[in-house]
Amino acid sequence: MTIHVGTAPDAWGVWYAEDPRQTPWERYLNEVARAGYAWTELGPWGYLPTDRAQLNDALASRNLGLCGAAVVHPLAQPDALKTLSDRLAPLCETLVATRTPWLLLMDDSDVYATREARIAAPETWQHIMRVITETGRRVAQSYGLHLLIHPHVGTAIETEEEIVRLMADTPAEFVKLCFDFGHHAYTGANALAFMRCYADRIPYYHFKNLDGVIHARAMADGTPFMDVFQNGVMCELDKGIMDFAAVVSFLKERNFDGFAVVEQDMYPCPPEKPFPIALHNRAVLKQLGL
Repeated sequence: MTIHVGTAPDAWGVWYAEDPRQTPWERYLNEVARAGYAWTELGPWGYLPTDRAQLNDALASRNLGLCGAAVVHPLAQPDALKTLSDRLAPLCETLVATRTPWLLLMDDSDVYATREARIAAPETWQHIMRVITETGRRVAQSYGLHLLIHPHVGTAIETEEEIVRLMADTPAEFVKLCFDFGHHAYTGANALAFMRCYADRIPYYHFKNLDGVIHARAMADGTPFMDVFQNGVMCELDKGIMDFAAVVSFLKERNFDGFAVVEQDMYPCPPEKPFPIALHNRAVLKQLGL
């Protein structure tokens, strides 16, 4: 049993390949290593070097490994399978070259008029499921990679009901979950209960906590989620509603062998803000035996 602790550019406020408000990639990797993480996700394509030799050198020189890479795509578009496949080719080749097995996919479809109207039209949902299933099949058969769907606030796969539908409508052989505690809790669902119930479908976790006071105020006021993220609703691992001691205990009981990637959505943020937070979160996990 080995729970590998990693982090991601997201925890440094990086959401885009290029943005002058973001931490430069060299500083990011330096601070990841200094904070005590051994693994990092790739982040948005083009943030870290896309040249594979340069990327390998940048990681190896800091004793870092690559644990996964995420892509955000509008899965409800009619031509989503083709446009996604075109985007994935260089990314998958990079994952193979760096011996990184996990490809994270997140939806970016605007298919709902309101948060209350959460159920997509049947034909839209079925199309999204076909795109996901075929993408999972292709990356497995062509590249030997594993597809993880990342449910996320503000997308077509957000609520617990939608995640359960996703699992029922896609083959476990080709589609598994990247489970994000913070985003699951943001919808009002019990993230710990869900993890316990569906752990067999979850080989990869995003460790993220939620500030209950900020969240409750935002829900009462109807604040857009992007504004809430910038207000600090995703907080340090020991300061939110989630009991990560219980999470770690459950994973150890199951002899979980995989990745726990620490994230803390806070785009944009000053360049001096992320490192002390990352250092603190790593210390919290060390106290829990990770």
